[in-house]
Amino acid sequence: MSSPSRAIAHSIVHRRRAWLISLAVVIVLALTTMALKLRFDTEILNLLPSGFDTVESLKVYSGQFSKNRELTFGLLDETGKVDLEAFAEHFSTMLGKEPWVTRFLDRSPMEKANGMEEVQALALPLLFNLPGDEFDSALAQLQPAAMATRFQQQRQAIESGSPRAEIQLTLDPLGLVIPAMKPLASSFSMEKAQPLVSADGTMHLAMVLTNQPGDGPFECRELMKKVNDFHQRVIRSWDGPAPQIVVTGRTPYVAQMSKGMERDIISTVLGSILLVAAIFYYGFRRVRPLIAIIHVLFLCCILAIALGSLCFPALNGITVGFCSILIGLGVDFGMLLYGAYQNSRELGTTHEEAIGTAIERIGRGILFGAATTGAGFGALLLSGCEGFAQLGLLIMFGILLAAGLMMTVFFLFIGSAHRPVRSDLLTVGLDRYLGSLFRSPQPVGWYCLVLLLGLTIFAVLPIATLKIEPNPQSLEPKNIPAGYALRKIQEKMSPTGDELVLGIIDAPDAKEFHRRWTATEVHWQKLLAGGKIKSVTTPTAFVSSPDNVRINTAKLVGLDFQSIRSSLTQALEKEGFSPEAFARGFRTLDQLQNIAKVGPAALSYQEMLPPNSSWWFVLDKFFGSKKNLACAYLTPLHKISTPAEKAAFLELVTPPGVPVHLTGWTFTLADLITWAQSKLVILTSTMLIFNILLLIFLFHRFRPIFLLMVTITLSIGAMVATVKMAGLPLNLFNILAFPLVLGVGVDYGIYVLLAARQAGDAQTLLKGILKPVLLSALTSIAGFGSLGFAENPSLSGLGLLCAIGVGWSLFATLFFLVPAYVWKRN
Repeated sequence: MSSPSRAIAHSIVHRRRAWLISLAVVIVLALTTMALKLRFDTEILNLLPSGFDTVESLKVYSGQFSKNRELTFGLLDETGKVDLEAFAEHFSTMLGKEPWVTRFLDRSPMEKANGMEEVQALALPLLFNLPGDEFDSALAQLQPAAMATRFQQQRQAIESGSPRAEIQLTLDPLGLVIPAMKPLASSFSMEKAQPLVSADGTMHLAMVLTNQPGDGPFECRELMKKVNDFHQRVIRSWDGPAPQIVVTGRTPYVAQMSKGMERDIISTVLGSILLVAAIFYYGFRRVRPLIAIIHVLFLCCILAIALGSLCFPALNGITVGFCSILIGLGVDFGMLLYGAYQNSRELGTTHEEAIGTAIERIGRGILFGAATTGAGFGALLLSGCEGFAQLGLLIMFGILLAAGLMMTVFFLFIGSAHRPVRSDLLTVGLDRYLGSLFRSPQPVGWYCLVLLLGLTIFAVLPIATLKIEPNPQSLEPKNIPAGYALRKIQEKMSPTGDELVLGIIDAPDAKEFHRRWTATEVHWQKLLAGGKIKSVTTPTAFVSSPDNVRINTAKLVGLDFQSIRSSLTQALEKEGFSPEAFARGFRTLDQLQNIAKVGPAALSYQEMLPPNSSWWFVLDKFFGSKKNLACAYLTPLHKISTPAEKAAFLELVTPPGVPVHLTGWTFTLADLITWAQSKLVILTSTMLIFNILLLIFLFHRFRPIFLLMVTITLSIGAMVATVKMAGLPLNLFNILAFPLVLGVGVDYGIYVLLAARQAGDAQTLLKGILKPVLLSALTSIAGFGSLGFAENPSLSGLGLLCAIGVGWSLFATLFFLVPAYVWKRN
């Protein structure tokens, strides 16, 4: 027995109390760190890799434009049995009384009770943004003669029965609103202002801004309790059939995803523990070592999470799979060590000697196995994706901790008593298998080679090729109500399946901001007229020109507002109108007089519009919270789903000299498909090189290295063939399972060859290692497979693919590597 193994065994047996005290201190420190530092990040965009303009722009849009406190309700009736118009009115009436509602939009702002006043207030900033000649033409309407003529014409039109004249007179008594609003017609092509009723009339929308105090999971859950209570009260207070009420937005997403994360943690960890425990007990028929292993694995989880909370400000949702993966992988070390310990006790050694022997015989393999597995997950740091980088780093921490703690702390809990191993079907079956191999290894090896080689050939042939789903739903948790609501709203409000592309423009100052949007507006209107895009909605009309505003406000200084007021009163009375009925016109004159005194500062929308105005939903749609940042909405002629289509569209819509940032889910995923494919090649190549270098360092001979690399290559080939034949979907993240399998799958061959190379009878040595290897592989499959219970599709897909890959690695190790080794040894 080597000196380090003897020293560790002696320390564990004779200094148990010191070990336990040190362990308690470490646990307290880890739990304290978690309590102070651990935070969870429920933002799905943080799963996306950085470094892409589309991704960064999507994050900018989510942070700057998509209001964290905004909800979108959908009232859906596909049965035709609901009076949806009446229910929508009932819904809006009750919604307006809710204390958590700051403002809401359930119809066009023009249709609101105070819609006319708000249009007039909105028109003033637009008026002063007009070019000088257009502003002068509008301002000329305040001349006494112009007012008299206009009111005379309007009176005659009203008397002739024209409803349009009455509306115009009510909306625009001074003749300033209509010229001011005219630029909106070019910015809003056709019906592109988002409708609030679907074309088939089966869905009504209502947009709500809430007074939610924060955007964390707790605040989101509390608000959703109020929203759900509101749902129930609305339904109870309605007589007759009611529609389906769906709601989406960041708040329901966060509330539902945070609950889903908790369910994922519980379901995956419990599933992993139960499966692992069942496999261990079946293999060893012992409870105490099983409990010892679980204690060590929980300790590894706690320490790794504490380290992760120090490394990252918040742990992303995908890291909830960390514990179940670590349990499935970390238990391998305990099984291997306990198997060696048990074999040593069967030969009559003492507890201390058996510990030392197990560490000496298996420790080297465990360290190298931890290195390959840790490297496989550590390679995710190269993915450029924060969520998977966190998952990889946590599992790497956990695996390395498990390797060290299983060789030390594990033996503190197994006790010194020993009972002889009873024969079981697994042991008997492996004994018979090894006996047949040592008699004639070639048939098994050749049959397995033919099968694996055939599958590998099928994997590389262009048959049933693997495809990565460019679908945002592949990143969304399963069965999440907010996701269903969003898809249903998109389906109803855009039945043609058109998906908007977002165009974001920013600038260092207001003058350049106006120049960029003006140039962009001209360019896009040409594309629209030429039939190269379907539609475009821009904020250009709302983007103020500092020069126009400054020059136009200066023109108010010479106006005699008292004289204009008197002329307005005389013109109204002359045509038989009551001045009191046109109070809005007089208020507009007061606002103009104030602008003449204060200057351009009085023209901000914050000054003109009340906080509960429905127009804020329009303005917030266009303008970010950051100054000189705005967004437009374009509809391409067809869906963009490939990098080439994305590049062509970007070139088409980008005007000369204007940096436009285009984004959107499918637009972004077109970029990320290329990213996923490149990362697959990079990470797989990195793991292959690492494995080869590690095996060279470990074995120093060509034959075992060649056997191991052939085994893992055939395993990957069989894994790809299985995925192709089963038609399993790949998304942007579960494709990373392939390099992970390289890191995990090679371990079983390392354990077998290292054990077989030791002094002694080869069949006896293999007999002592194959059972722990088989059980440890099954627990790894169980750990990965338990992720199938997760609601997060990235996590569940990753677990399923890794389970398939590890399963084939085990198969290739048992039925190709072992026969090949026995054949060469014979």
